[in-house]
Amino acid sequence: MSFLYILPLKIFSVRPYHAGLEDAERKRNQDAFIRDDAQIIVATIAFGMGINKPNVRFVIHFDLPKSIESYYQEIGRAGRDGLPAHCLLLYSYSDVAKINYFIDQKEGDEKRIAIQHLDAIVRYAEDERICRRKPLLKYFDESYLADNCSNCDNCNSAPTSLTDITVYAQKFLSCVKRADEKFGAGHIADILLGSKNEKVMRWGHDKLSTYNIGTELNKKQWMHIARQLLSMEYLKQEGEYHTLSLTAKALDALKKREPIFGVVQEAQRVKRKDSRSVEVQYNEKLFDVLRQKRKELADAERVPPYVVFSDKTLVEMATYFPQTKDSLLKISGVGQVKLKQYGETFTQIIKKFCAENNIAQPMQHTRTSEPLGERTYMIAEAFNEGMTIDGLIERHKVTKATILDHLSKYVLAGNKLNAKNNLHEQVSVKPEQKESAFKAFDQHGVNLLKPIFDSLNGTVNYDDLKILRMLYLISKE
Repeated sequence: MSFLYILPLKIFSVRPYHAGLEDAERKRNQDAFIRDDAQIIVATIAFGMGINKPNVRFVIHFDLPKSIESYYQEIGRAGRDGLPAHCLLLYSYSDVAKINYFIDQKEGDEKRIAIQHLDAIVRYAEDERICRRKPLLKYFDESYLADNCSNCDNCNSAPTSLTDITVYAQKFLSCVKRADEKFGAGHIADILLGSKNEKVMRWGHDKLSTYNIGTELNKKQWMHIARQLLSMEYLKQEGEYHTLSLTAKALDALKKREPIFGVVQEAQRVKRKDSRSVEVQYNEKLFDVLRQKRKELADAERVPPYVVFSDKTLVEMATYFPQTKDSLLKISGVGQVKLKQYGETFTQIIKKFCAENNIAQPMQHTRTSEPLGERTYMIAEAFNEGMTIDGLIERHKVTKATILDHLSKYVLAGNKLNAKNNLHEQVSVKPEQKESAFKAFDQHGVNLLKPIFDSLNGTVNYDDLKILRMLYLISKE
């Protein structure tokens, strides 16, 4: 006897966005996505550059981006409301071949720079050993001091089991040397595998002592060995043909026969059960009810849903069940103007939901945020002890924006910051601009700076807005 199980499915509205569509259709699809009429947009990478949609929860790359700059910009479209968001990069080495095809159409410096960008993103995609944030921030001359971010795939995966690959490394490095350091990884792998292809035979590489000594691995495995040796800096790769050469470290390792550890083949990695990634706990049923009401109000006002309330605001409502105007004011993103516009509507919905679901005691709200990192505490405590922002910039070798981000996180998490330290002196706005900014925070809340920036017509830059937000929060204590 056999049984057929039919599982409930959740249906999502999906729209396309690409150059092959008529302008009017592209605009309709874009508007549908912004207004939450369509939950998913399948698009080329140009989509979203000028779109303010803060509640994007996923960004999925089907192809490898052309550079780390592109990848950084594209994943930045997720989670702008401050809630957890996920980025997935689907990567295959065939992506590299496709990008190389287009690079081959370029010439001169343009081609050289494109190759450098491709090499950097490939190393980033293939590195399985360290936190993703480290190379990403290092590329932009920033640093990430923690060993584990608890968010990326490398930090949340069981450590890859390393084995002794010394023999494989010696074979590969020796073959690179015997081929006069003039060829790429694919050709070296062909020599090791005893290939009789035209290029191997034309160069007489079937006569090398390393010819046909690597048949214990297949070409994919040898390419993986090569990429590890590049990552470990035993090899360097240069030029449009990705020519390999040995570093001083490699020559020393060959001479001393030093052990080298790595992975023979790409291993399946399993998520750790003790992942420290924190997700917001909230009543999903209430969140859906609130989101539906938000959609109705947004449609009636002909504005995107996030203009009414952000996802983060609705999540907090579905966590703390505010049933009075005073309690609603404690929710992030609810200022006096929003309270006047929507307060009665949303508190009544929450009251009704609590009554129908026997939620007798509303949760007490205290300002919360994502767990603060050790560096954030270090910077904030140093500031409170009297160190200036300029001093913090010099100590940590980062930009002013980075220091302000750490201090902002600290204050948004409900901690006190000593405003007497040169915080007032760091903001370069006129008194009337400060007053306008504070009124904007009253209206839009403190969760997002973009609405504040827009309401001030771009006359106050983001660094100043970060400081003004901290001063605003301090003034409310």
